[in-house]
Amino acid sequence: MSCDICHPKAFGYTVYFSENNQADKLIQYVSEENKQIGYMINERMVWVLEPVFFDFLDYAEVHLNMDHIFAVQSDRLDPLKELQSLKNAREFQPLREASWVDEIIIKKNLTTHYQPIVTVENGLVKIVGQELLSRGLSEEGELISPFHMFEAARVRNRLFALDHACRINSVSHAGEVEKDQLIFINFLPTAIYSPEHCLKSTLELIEKKNIKPSQIVFEVVETDEVKNIAHLKRILEFYRKHGFQYALDDVGVGYNGINKIRELKPDYVKLALEYSNGVSRDPEKQKMAKSVLEITHELGGIALAEGVEEEEDFLYLQELGFDLFQGYYFSKPAPKPIVQLQAS
Repeated sequence: MSCDICHPKAFGYTVYFSENNQADKLIQYVSEENKQIGYMINERMVWVLEPVFFDFLDYAEVHLNMDHIFAVQSDRLDPLKELQSLKNAREFQPLREASWVDEIIIKKNLTTHYQPIVTVENGLVKIVGQELLSRGLSEEGELISPFHMFEAARVRNRLFALDHACRINSVSHAGEVEKDQLIFINFLPTAIYSPEHCLKSTLELIEKKNIKPSQIVFEVVETDEVKNIAHLKRILEFYRKHGFQYALDDVGVGYNGINKIRELKPDYVKLALEYSNGVSRDPEKQKMAKSVLEITHELGGIALAEGVEEEEDFLYLQELGFDLFQGYYFSKPAPKPIVQLQAS
């Protein structure tokens, strides 16, 4: 059974006209068409599905006074509940511009790219894992970056749904990774309100794909601050209880500061690319890298430097004592898992 959070339904809107007769065209349209697309509430108020609302805005911009048209997202069965939040119809333009992400989620227009994670053994660079990275696909088949997808999802209040779709997409393609390699999969902790419920389909798919839980490392990606640390710990405990490992991503920037390492005690800690890139030449970056490494090893974790793009940085971080590495120096994300590296 699915929920509207992870499998979103279409938005509806209550549209209010503060001037007489402005609502006539919209009332006429919903009266002539299928009642499922909308209905008249009163002579100044109409409830419509989002596609109808957006199409009407084009008409209203040309033929009506937009200063007197207001709207609010609402439920078909209770269209008056949110009237206190009415705002001018023009303010819904960002929602309209970001609506393409709904199609990505609903139609599962996603693909997976793989970026290798490496270590050094006997002087040789060896692949020990892959990070699975979701990309959107436009109608023309062009790739859409995760940043643009998640920014659009934030505007549309679809973060839960997009995170779920990307996580399921990654697990679906995890079988292409070699059985002795780690599989790193990102997740937004703020997009999981109940691990037992929200992660059920993820666990079921992992089992169906015969993937060993010990292979999978879930990465905590904090684009938003997690204010309820107890809730985040509960999610991570849920993962660990089922045999998975977890990593703290982008440590040193945003909301994943060094203190989070002590709070969460992750199995893997990923030094942010902002500190890996150019670390061999920058004393401040070196200071952060050393701090992250020391705390990670003190707590029994594995230190991974991501965003490694230059040989000098790789050699410096290796000498410093980092365990794993990831970045363009080894390979850019690719449609298939990289099995052999050029760098050594």
